[in-house]
Amino acid sequence: MEPILEVKNLNAYYTESRSLFGGREKRRQVLHDVSFTINPGETLGLVGESGSGKTTLCRAVLGMLKDYDGSIIHHSEKPQMVFQDPFSSLNPVKTVGWILEEPLKIQTKLPKSDRKAAVNAILTQVGLGPEYAERLPNELSGGQRQRVSIASAVITRPRLVIADEPVSALDVTIQAQILHLLADMKQKYDLSYLFISHDLNVIYQICDRVLVMQHGVIVEQNTVEELFQNPQHPYTKQLLLAAE
Repeated sequence: MEPILEVKNLNAYYTESRSLFGGREKRRQVLHDVSFTINPGETLGLVGESGSGKTTLCRAVLGMLKDYDGSIIHHSEKPQMVFQDPFSSLNPVKTVGWILEEPLKIQTKLPKSDRKAAVNAILTQVGLGPEYAERLPNELSGGQRQRVSIASAVITRPRLVIADEPVSALDVTIQAQILHLLADMKQKYDLSYLFISHDLNVIYQICDRVLVMQHGVIVEQNTVEELFQNPQHPYTKQLLLAAE
């Protein structure tokens, strides 16, 4: 079975100025020899504390980071993204309908009537409804905005979706609803997820396998059951103790 994504021996770098006033630049390595695959229909968790390199890895996979060596091989089209803060990722002056229709305009040759029908259908599937097409993001709750963000990610039928802390800004009740929606969309559209989180309890609920990242290094990777029941690396054990 061919994977959706293969990352092999990935080293990623940022270049930063040494002072506020410019001067010599310093090239800093953020990711160190990272290798993993994501299989069709799989949810792969990526867990680690802030600053561990999760966002850098996400940017590299999305093609937003140019300074790297190693290989990132996509066996499907470009992955789509669900962000932590849907309010900042949704255009505040455009209606929900416009936000959802725009990817279809750019990526497909569907006529306007079919695009409108697709927007109404996806709004229904994410638990909102066609009437939400006329609303602006600031007229929605945080959970509703995240539903729109998920709809925007899946409306073009990608095979891989990257979810970067998609429930961390929501309260516990809404978190559960959004996790259920992500699982439902995965089944409905045969998706694979790269699910990024610092919350191991969330990882346990939704993921099949888990990568544990510390200081830009994958220190452990295993099935979710094996990792929780029999962690091998001291850092993984530390994260699990903190999650209790």
